[in-house]
Amino acid sequence: MRHFLILGSLLALQPAPAVAAPLELKSTDRLVLIGSTLIEREQRYGYWEAMLTARVPGLKVRNLGWSGDDVYGTARRAFDLDKPDIGRKRLVELTTAEKPTVIVICYGANESFAGEAELKKFSQGYEKLLDELAPAKAQIILMAPPPFEEKGPPLPDLKKQNVQLGIYREAIKHLAGERKFDFVDLDAALGGPRGMADMTDDGVHLTAQGYARSAGNFLRALGFKVERDYTLDLEPLRQAIRKKNELYFYRWRPQNETYLFGFRKHEQGRTARK
Repeated sequence: MRHFLILGSLLALQPAPAVAAPLELKSTDRLVLIGSTLIEREQRYGYWEAMLTARVPGLKVRNLGWSGDDVYGTARRAFDLDKPDIGRKRLVELTTAEKPTVIVICYGANESFAGEAELKKFSQGYEKLLDELAPAKAQIILMAPPPFEEKGPPLPDLKKQNVQLGIYREAIKHLAGERKFDFVDLDAALGGPRGMADMTDDGVHLTAQGYARSAGNFLRALGFKVERDYTLDLEPLRQAIRKKNELYFYRWRPQNETYLFGFRKHEQGRTARK
């Protein structure tokens, strides 16, 4: 497979310094990942989760990422566009149903495109999400997204957008400090925009190579001491994780969800019963 060609370059990757106190995870912990495309695509590739699970055998991880999502749950609203809070409420219900002991939340990349004018709204939306997750009594970790890769023409110039993202990153850090939550900075862990070279397909979204090359730094950002990045000996574990994630994805987000959970549920007769 194409992404295996990356392994030779992994040895040359310089470890970034840890930017958080070591995260104390136990084999009995239940960790839920929340976020937008960065988080959702990770469940497809599984590099981050494979390295984390190898470090903490037995750890239960559930990925609730949704492409294009934000702190308001906009992408999760589906057909209920007239109910602005429904997406966030669905996310909270799914999260609390997993009885998590640890929740990692990564938002800010999509919202940063709205600029400073919407920064206050972003902070308020994040506050509301955290308030609604509070009953879970889980350890909360706020993770700032990685920088955008500045790939150059013909793609758009993302230098200015990285500045905007930095402003949102500081807002997340401030929020974590106010609530005494752990703060994890993927920008610092990856070494800023220069550390993103050849890790995305469009300057924004990580490729398989991007997830593999950043897996070690993901753990370093969480405070783990990592001497080696992703290696082929983790491949059987990663493949098992990918299959697990696929099964879980189709459980909580089936293709026919409109008939199972939505406004056409009444058409299903007995299958609509809980």
